Amino acid sequence: MSNGSKRNRVGLVLAAAVCSALVAALPAGAAGGYTDPTGDSGNAPDLVGVFVTSDDTSGLVSFRIVELDPAAADSVTELDIDSDANPATGEASLGGADYAFQISPSTHSYGFWHWNGSDWLTTPHSTVQITAFGTGFAISVNKSELGGTPDFNFGAVTFMRSSDGGDAAPDDGLWNYSVQAHGPEIVSVLVATQPASGPKAGKLFSLTPTGLKLPPDGRTSPTALMPDTYTCTAALGLRKLTGSGTGGCTFQISKKARGKRIVIHLTVQYQGATKSVDFPFVVR
Repeated sequence: MSNGSKRNRVGLVLAAAVCSALVAALPAGAAGGYTDPTGDSGNAPDLVGVFVTSDDTSGLVSFRIVELDPAAADSVTELDIDSDANPATGEASLGGADYAFQISPSTHSYGFWHWNGSDWLTTPHSTVQITAFGTGFAISVNKSELGGTPDFNFGAVTFMRSSDGGDAAPDDGLWNYSVQAHGPEIVSVLVATQPASGPKAGKLFSLTPTGLKLPPDGRTSPTALMPDTYTCTAALGLRKLTGSGTGGCTFQISKKARGKRIVIHLTVQYQGATKSVDFPFVVR
C-alpha cells in the first residue's frame, strides 16, 4: 500500500520517549479498537491493531499502532488517512488517502504529507507528536491539520526499505472513525427475523443483526461487517418483555398479543462504537 514517492522522505525528528501519557489516555471502551490478524507480514513488523481516540473540545486525534517487533532495523511504519472518508478522492492506490505519516525507528525520524492531487507534499505539523513505546508507536495530531475532518478512514502499513515483506491493516480497504462515535460511524444495521413474516401470537420471535452499513471504505470483499456484540430489549405495548438466546433477542409472544405493537430495541457494538435502533412490528 505504501507509495514510493514518500519512502525516502522520512526526515523529521521522532521522539524516543515512551508514550505513557497517550497509553493512559486510551482506557478500554473509550477508543475505537481495530485489530488485524498476525502472521502475515513476512520480514516486516507484524501489525496487531490500531486504537484511536479523540477529544471533541481540543480537536486532538490520537492513534496507537501496536506491532510485533516495531523497531526492526530498516523498517517503516505508515499511517494513511482519508480525511473525507471518500475512496473516490485522494490517492487511489491508498484507498483515497490524502494524509500520510511514516515512522523510521532506525533513524528516529518521521514524515507527514498531504496529497495535492498528483503528489505527496510536506504539510504543517505544529500539532503532531509521535512517540515510541514498547509495542509500537503513538501519533497525535489536531484535526485542524487533517482538514478539520470529524470523520475519516484510515489504515496502517509496515514495510522494509531493503527487502520484501510488509503488512497492511486492514487487509481490505480502510477502517472508519467518527469523532462523535469514538469508533466507526454505523450508518444502519441490517437484520433478519424468525419467522421472516414477523411476530405471531403464541410463538417465539427473534431478531438477529446480519450486517452493518458504514461509510464507503474501499472494501472489495462482499462479506458483511458483523457487530462485535449485540443486545435486545423489547416492549409489547407498555409491558417489557424478557428475551433469551444470543443477546437476549428471542421473545415469547403472548397468545393474547394479536394486533398489538411490539418494539425491539437493538444495540450493537463494533470497534468501539455503539448504535441503537428500534424495530417496530405488529403481532399477527
